[in-house]
Amino acid sequence: KKCLETLNTIESYRVEDFRSEEQVSKALKATVSAKLPQYGDFFSSLIAKACINSLPDTSYKFDIDNVRVVQILGSSVNDSTYMSGMVVKRNVEGSIESMSKPRIACYSCPLDTQYCETKGTVLIKTADELLNYTKGEEDMAEKFVQKLVGANVNVVVSGGSISDIVLHFLDKYKIMTVRIMSKFELRRIARAIRATILSKLDPPTPEEVGESDDVRVEEIASEKVVVFKRSTEDCRLSTIILRGSTRNILEDIERAIDDGVNVYRSMIKDPIFVPGAGSIEILLCKKLEAEAKKLTGLDQYSYNRFAKAFEVFPRILSENSGMNANEMVPKLVTSNEEEPYGLNVLTGDVEKI
Repeated sequence: KKCLETLNTIESYRVEDFRSEEQVSKALKATVSAKLPQYGDFFSSLIAKACINSLPDTSYKFDIDNVRVVQILGSSVNDSTYMSGMVVKRNVEGSIESMSKPRIACYSCPLDTQYCETKGTVLIKTADELLNYTKGEEDMAEKFVQKLVGANVNVVVSGGSISDIVLHFLDKYKIMTVRIMSKFELRRIARAIRATILSKLDPPTPEEVGESDDVRVEEIASEKVVVFKRSTEDCRLSTIILRGSTRNILEDIERAIDDGVNVYRSMIKDPIFVPGAGSIEILLCKKLEAEAKKLTGLDQYSYNRFAKAFEVFPRILSENSGMNANEMVPKLVTSNEEEPYGLNVLTGDVEKI
């Protein structure tokens, strides 16, 4: 309890405006630089833009799932960018590549009128039978698409396969078709556009239809992507597009971005930042030890042991940096009197923060 009270009195930096890119990127830099030291400024600014774009009018309702990451191999890491909207890394299935103010239906089942659990064999004896073989399937496919048109649906998102006949009629009636390979991605899209995922080939009800501002195909470095844009009070989507030469680099950057977005969410709950580089732990240790002297009995022992435990952080920090912890920790203790002093792991000195 005393530790938390003390923490509230030690303030290094406070974010006043969650929509200020300068303030937010400064707050995120320490977290991002821990994993990406050479790209700390670049990615802290990029994450700040994406988070601010996704911040709803009610700040505490910020959802980290509204900031997505898409990896595209090739080019330099500095060519990474962010787009407003949700980006799916694949092309559309049909010929319709853009739709403004779309009404979207989401299906988890294959868009195939012949789809069934069992296999069957058809014996064809005459030429007429061969000509009329797919007639029933075509009629069923067209009726299904006509029902979609009747429900004012002009974009279909499918989590399963799409038969050629259904695709033909979707194109004929000017319905844009997007196929999603991952069921998790399908759920994210459905949540983003506020649609209900349908498990059978029935037209959606008005409550089950999703909406967005715009759906279109864009090309990023010869890679076709589908962008779902939605800017409403409850859902503002942002996607960070990562570029890099190898998959390992992209994975490392994505982990750093995930850390940064979570820091932004925590920052909305409490915008106060404390000094780092081992200084806050030493300050807490000294203040708790001073408080312990006012006590008697076993309480004093508990205070002291709890205070000493904080020395583990600067000790590990100095050891991981190749320094002598037995020298650096006492230096930090003596330096942190009135103002915070931290450990510079690059120079091996104790410096004012």
